[in-house]
Amino acid sequence: MKIKRLTSLIMLAALASPVHAGNVLLGIAEGVAEQSNYGEMQDKYQPLADYLGRVLKDKVVLESSQNIKSAILNLKKKRYDLLFCRPSNVAAKGIRDDGYQLVGMAKGNFTADFIVRKDSVFKKKEDILGHTFAMPGANSLMARVGMATLRDLGEKPDPKKIRYTHYQEAVNFMVANKFSDVGIVAPQQSKAWEKAGGVTLFKSRKLPFWSIIAAPKINKADVARLQKALIEMENSEEGKKILAKISVKGWVAGDPKEYVDMLSWLGT
Repeated sequence: MKIKRLTSLIMLAALASPVHAGNVLLGIAEGVAEQSNYGEMQDKYQPLADYLGRVLKDKVVLESSQNIKSAILNLKKKRYDLLFCRPSNVAAKGIRDDGYQLVGMAKGNFTADFIVRKDSVFKKKEDILGHTFAMPGANSLMARVGMATLRDLGEKPDPKKIRYTHYQEAVNFMVANKFSDVGIVAPQQSKAWEKAGGVTLFKSRKLPFWSIIAAPKINKADVARLQKALIEMENSEEGKKILAKISVKGWVAGDPKEYVDMLSWLGT
């Protein structure tokens, strides 16, 4: 009886442990909007992996990808112990469907910005209805947010009036050269557009930003430690360098409900 009880306690301890030694897998999902190659991504995020490894007192193995379908599949399989995800709908699906826990959200909000030429006749959001639109690929978060925003305006664009692009920079080009009347881009691209003399007509509703999520097997205590360490990053020189390298201003706790609510709004 004592042996059985001891065995049970050992098994429970193993289940409570978040990871096996040397096998903390940190996935990176940037999405196709970025143009970094695998080596560049690994170099960019390795300091973050090392930082999180010290928090967990374990080695964190880094795996970078722009293949969103692969990231979603790995979440389904619970393959990632941690995931830094830039398309926030992917993290949201991990939280809603796969039991992942929100560790931290990057400071800021995600919006789809509707850009037009400086000489455009559009003065308010309703003016764009019935016109042509340029946006990233149909399965991208940007396109989904853009379409949901148009839906809320009462617009269901004719597919023939939508011009999809692989990279967001191409959206600016298409609007500038009159291949489309309206472009739907991320804030970074709308800022570049404004600097070049263009106009951001309006923005979509604010949505939760990039995040780090943790697998269901990561215990609550370690999630809390990771969250605290992320939030404190902006208070140290090392942390500031890591944040600058991964283009994050800082971290907040975030609210997982915001991610789930976003999916409901998108209809996915």
